[in-house]
Amino acid sequence: MDSITVYIQQDDFSFQPLEIPLGIQMSMMEVLKGEGYETIEGICGGMALCGTCRVEVLNKDEINLEGANDNEICMLETLPCYTGNCRLSCQLQVTEKLDGMKIRIPADTL
Repeated sequence: MDSITVYIQQDDFSFQPLEIPLGIQMSMMEVLKGEGYETIEGICGGMALCGTCRVEVLNKDEINLEGANDNEICMLETLPCYTGNCRLSCQLQVTEKLDGMKIRIPADTL
């Protein structure tokens, strides 16, 4: 496997595929910012301190996504997430485990 595909939910509820090469050693936050998703701010630089890179993982039970660490959990507890499926994209490293992940990027991060 040379790449993974992540699906990003659009305003019309369709999904836009995003192919990401493996081995780039980047977080989903960095990839999304690089792709021009302006609501992914990441103002803390990926330290799990600001919550401005929050995404909702729509199929977290279908993929082999590792659980959040303590720092991420502490930040997520302060953010509006009504489904319990929110994650900080800065804490999601691009690996094979993210292949097939479906995310929704909130219009407003805070």
